[in-house]
Amino acid sequence: MPRFPQFANRLRSIQGSVFEKYRHRMQALGNELVRLHIGDTYLPPAYLLPIQEAFKQTYPVWNRYCNTFGVGKLRSTLATKLQEDNQLPVTENHVLVTSGATNALSVTVNSLINPGEAVLTLTPCWPFFMGMVKMAGGKVIELPFYDRLHTPELSSITAYLETAITEEVVAIYVNSPNNPSGVVLSSSQLAEIAKVAKRHRLWIISDEAYDGLTFPPHDHISIATQENVFEQTISIFTFSKIFMFAGLRLGYLAATPEAIIEFNKTLVHQLYSPSTFAQYMMLEPLQTRHQWMPEIRQHYQSLRDLMLKHLQISLPTPGGTYFLFFSLEPYLQGRSFDAIFETLLNKGVSVAPGIDFGSHYRQFIRICFTGEPPQRLVLAAERINQVLLDSDENAN
Repeated sequence: MPRFPQFANRLRSIQGSVFEKYRHRMQALGNELVRLHIGDTYLPPAYLLPIQEAFKQTYPVWNRYCNTFGVGKLRSTLATKLQEDNQLPVTENHVLVTSGATNALSVTVNSLINPGEAVLTLTPCWPFFMGMVKMAGGKVIELPFYDRLHTPELSSITAYLETAITEEVVAIYVNSPNNPSGVVLSSSQLAEIAKVAKRHRLWIISDEAYDGLTFPPHDHISIATQENVFEQTISIFTFSKIFMFAGLRLGYLAATPEAIIEFNKTLVHQLYSPSTFAQYMMLEPLQTRHQWMPEIRQHYQSLRDLMLKHLQISLPTPGGTYFLFFSLEPYLQGRSFDAIFETLLNKGVSVAPGIDFGSHYRQFIRICFTGEPPQRLVLAAERINQVLLDSDENAN
């Protein structure tokens, strides 16, 4: 049973890149090495591409395979970012570059979970994570959490989590800032989760895709900064959210160097390496993030507030992310959830059904308040109000 510090059994039968055992010797040779080991070409593309010449001259190997752990300059820049923004004690050897957070989570699950073992999954949560656990042969133990933090049953997070721990559980999945609820966990709340993980030697899978997307007075805190859990935590990030480049498919994870080596075995068998081009593209935005991120956060907060202002219903104010998440139960008035969902579509508004985020959220919907410009958000709010509150609609 691979509780921390053991990895999944499947890693015992596979190796990383076939060149991994020679990597340090090859790097030491530098430009003296004649590179005949990999199936690549020295030629640039023989056709025109919409890429500036300055970029191609600065990064002449942008079209070629890169180190399967990631481009060295990006890894070192990410390590600096993780030190400065997330207070993680890392070097570039603690960083593995991936094809988005989706790939990072898939690599993590397949590197940690044996068939029949379970992940305690705090819900509501991003739907694909549960599917990843199941595809690895694992089990998902759902525990309603983020929307219940201020209810009597969660007066003690530690005691609440203990009720769900079984012998099968080898990891706990934490997502803060949370998709879909927008909840941002405090340091004291994270400390309670970390305490349980430490007691039971559970891996902590920390999905921090919405890193950088919190609104005052909330701060994003990485659970790996809690006392004595850094070594058993996998912290996962992406360029798809605050960096606004979901189509680039680039992310990264931070863990111990020992874990990074094991995880790389999984990554090379899934995709070999993420896009070299994408990694070089993100160097400058990463280096200049403190210049542009505050304006983006402020704009997203204004969109959140605009949506809350125009929706004539009572719902929690998210501390971060892109989302509003709430139950339709007060607005059913004899209608089924599916009927309201269909009516919203008929009115020209698409939302995400809550059931996808956990089995306890059948009556919930998720609204993304960053997916449309302000005037379209106001239009959407008007249509939602009409469906949920208009007496004529309810009579139909």
